[in-house]
Amino acid sequence: MDYTEIKFDIREDGIATMILNRPERLNSFSRRMFDEWRDVVAHCAFSDDIRVLIVTGEGRSFSSGVDLTVLGSDEMKPPAFRFYYRQAHQAFDDLEALELPVIAAVNGLCYGGGVELALSCDIVLSSNNATYCLVENQLGAIPASGACNRMIHHVGLAKTKELIITADPIHADEARRIGLISQVYKDEEFMDRVYTYAERLLKNSPFAMGMAKHVVNMCVNADMKTGRDIERMAQSCLVQSEDHREGMAAFFEKRDPVFKGE
Repeated sequence: MDYTEIKFDIREDGIATMILNRPERLNSFSRRMFDEWRDVVAHCAFSDDIRVLIVTGEGRSFSSGVDLTVLGSDEMKPPAFRFYYRQAHQAFDDLEALELPVIAAVNGLCYGGGVELALSCDIVLSSNNATYCLVENQLGAIPASGACNRMIHHVGLAKTKELIITADPIHADEARRIGLISQVYKDEEFMDRVYTYAERLLKNSPFAMGMAKHVVNMCVNADMKTGRDIERMAQSCLVQSEDHREGMAAFFEKRDPVFKGE
């Protein structure tokens, strides 16, 4: 697929970057962007060379969410609307399910669906200039691409309700304080710090990181017994892997492991 609304780059070390590329529209989502985004995620899923995916935005915005001039919710009847948005939501779900670390690098304005995109990633790193807002209530709607359910696991029930109902923006430091994001870096060094963070992950086992992500995602809605069963099943696969044998050998030989994701 030729990308016009996404930029996609893969470094030799295995760090890939997906850049939302509609800066004139604050990187708002269109049908074309959703299609390109899903194609990028599929490429990452089937590639043996990609170890980490970074998601960020071109220009001064991470994303302002859905482009209402293109995907206005009043254009379709409710059944058609629900069908279409199930397809659109698959882009978020595919990113969440991708079995490798996904870092949201929030470089600026992060509103509406932009927040929900960040929540679909595993680790959210933020510029100190970034602002976050679930603005949908001011449009007579709700954030319906994951914020109502994913955000609860980040900031809790009460804070999720407050952010949705008030539609008040918060700055990066407050977002970190409440647990919405992981780290805040100065804007002038932001992407350098993001890539340094990603490079740290290259030292870890790709197979184990992907499995850990998958297990944690499955355990979110599982009872305690089911969660422990999931953990045991995953571990039984990992201990048979080449990465596990390499990790154990490196530990006893007092050297750094060289993982292959096998």
